[in-house]
Amino acid sequence: MPDAAEVALREGRGAFGGFIGPRMLRAQVENTAPWLFDARAPEQPYVALLRGADRLPAAAKPTPAERTDYFALCLAAHFASAATYVPTDVDTKIRRALWQDARGTDELPRMCALALELAGWDPEPVSARVVRVAGAGAVSGHDGERLAVLAGGFAATRSAGLEAAIDTELCREARAFEALEAAPGAELELLRLAAVLTHNAGDLQQGLGTLRHPRFADLARSGPERFGGAFARAAALYRELLAQDGHRNYPLRKVRALRSDRALLLPLAPCLDDWGERLARFPGFGDGERAEVISALVDGCRKLPGQTAYHRALAGLDRALPRGLAAPELTQHYSVSVRRELREPELRRLVAVRRESFEASLAKRTREALRRPRA
Repeated sequence: MPDAAEVALREGRGAFGGFIGPRMLRAQVENTAPWLFDARAPEQPYVALLRGADRLPAAAKPTPAERTDYFALCLAAHFASAATYVPTDVDTKIRRALWQDARGTDELPRMCALALELAGWDPEPVSARVVRVAGAGAVSGHDGERLAVLAGGFAATRSAGLEAAIDTELCREARAFEALEAAPGAELELLRLAAVLTHNAGDLQQGLGTLRHPRFADLARSGPERFGGAFARAAALYRELLAQDGHRNYPLRKVRALRSDRALLLPLAPCLDDWGERLARFPGFGDGERAEVISALVDGCRKLPGQTAYHRALAGLDRALPRGLAAPELTQHYSVSVRRELREPELRRLVAVRRESFEASLAKRTREALRRPRA
């Protein structure tokens, strides 16, 4: 029997000024993160906004004030779902369309204030992709989403406050990267941060659009004159060591079981052994759910040549499951193709690589890349 979120998604009624309606938007978040709408929900502004989505009526011709309320709801929906398996598709609305619609109205100051308030929203309840750095705080892809919103607002308003907020955030992220570069033994954390900074620079560029800002534009290819070159160095590391694992994890989107609990959120690739072990031991899973996740990972290994994260997740599962990936209670749920893939020598070889060996090799390659002179 479909749940309330599925019913709302199927109905799809109540558009808002040509955009997806408030109830539908909330239903999309509930579909990917149902735990945000029960007793486990954190007390965060974005959760409160989503819970109050019904108070914003669908309207063919909303007033400027209603559009700003809708902007706030879109911010909440995107923030809540950006690190889940099925993010909401409101990027262009919060980065561009709603800012442009507000030009010439009195709502721009309130929208600017909402964009600045994003700095106080905590991503940790809705993300497993947060890197904590002493002296710089937590850095995550949510900071990139925030940068894109600020950039979209700056492109529409030329607000000095938004420009200053962007600069402050970029300085903080650069400081975090420099701190991990200098920290002995922090190579894997540095790689995770490199992935975050590279994606954040891309999000910022998307928010800027065609605006060529002399300090912010195209950071991934900038020189040392901007933010000490931290974003360019991060992008170089990403391209050399992480690009194959920088996909959007489409093979996992179909697995509804992964959406059932915040504890199952996907961490930053490629070191997913811990996540695989967590899946193996998750008390809410039966053999069918575990087999579904394993099947999706195996499918991802086949469809995404060169990636390593899914092999590491399978390695963690294989190690933590009492009888491994080939346990009869799991095999009965696999398709013929999955059973065949699990017998392939190359997949078995990659899954058999010990975690310590994989991570030590990755750390060594990171050190070598850091020593290499950059053009």
